[in-house]
Amino acid sequence: MPRHRHRKIENFTTMVEPTQAVDNMPQSEPTPDWRQGRKSWGIAWELHWIGFGLAFSILAFLSLISLIQARKKRGFGRKPFVITVNALLFAFGVTRASYLLIDPYGSQQNGIEVPWWFLQFLFNIAFPCLTSSFSLIFLAFLEVSKLQLVPTKLQNAYILGSILTFHFAIVLASDFASAFDADIVILLLICQVFAIVWGFLLSASFIYGGLKVIYQVRNVEKRLGLQNRANTSKVAKVTIGTSVLGITSSILQLYSLVSVYKFYNDVQEPDVWMWWTFHTCSRLVEIAMACTLTYSVRRPSEKNRPVSVSRKFTVTETV
Repeated sequence: MPRHRHRKIENFTTMVEPTQAVDNMPQSEPTPDWRQGRKSWGIAWELHWIGFGLAFSILAFLSLISLIQARKKRGFGRKPFVITVNALLFAFGVTRASYLLIDPYGSQQNGIEVPWWFLQFLFNIAFPCLTSSFSLIFLAFLEVSKLQLVPTKLQNAYILGSILTFHFAIVLASDFASAFDADIVILLLICQVFAIVWGFLLSASFIYGGLKVIYQVRNVEKRLGLQNRANTSKVAKVTIGTSVLGITSSILQLYSLVSVYKFYNDVQEPDVWMWWTFHTCSRLVEIAMACTLTYSVRRPSEKNRPVSVSRKFTVTETV
């Protein structure tokens, strides 16, 4: 979190007045010099905030459609965890789209002055929405595959719910506290470190569990002489693909903490291209991860019902 700083205001045209106001506005995270940034980025800036804003809007719309159709579905489509995941993805899409399209990164790009604490809330609350949906799918994956990665008492919905509640709580507490004092760094650091560690643990566990399931299924298929491995292949793609994206997201957040924001101790503005590249990569990973999660909770079609390869093990097309 940068200390409150006031820069000398030069005479500019009225077209850049919103940028001057942004320069003097307290921020919880360092932002680049918007005048210099827009000049350097050119069309890349518009492609970033408009393109990703529309992409997250589409994600929110598709998740809303899934929620509306849940009443008409039977079985898988009406399971509580499927509805919860779709609701979380809807919230994720709405908050990201609102953040990018109304006032992207607090730049006042559209001439709209939004309270910085509200923008911070829109940005930060999206992270627990995404990781929570990932966590629920991971728990469902463990139940379906009959894997036990931790003691039974720890591998249940109540423990997971407590962790997810804690994640939402520290994000809300951080936003609430920084609304009164933008110089409170410790809560912001706790939020980011928790997101990094939690995301990495989930992704690494998902990769381990997914590879273990795939290995077991292929051994059973080989013993039984089964040739069709389409379902196993899809399990591999969804499991490993989502997990790799999750690890990438954690690495990007760690990189931002160390290199872009320098643990919020350096009040200097980040390099404009470093900042743009980091946020572009982060948004790409987020939208890709959300798409794989959306695919994971889609209702299996009649043609792709679960294929049993043994009495104790069943491979499903999706988690």
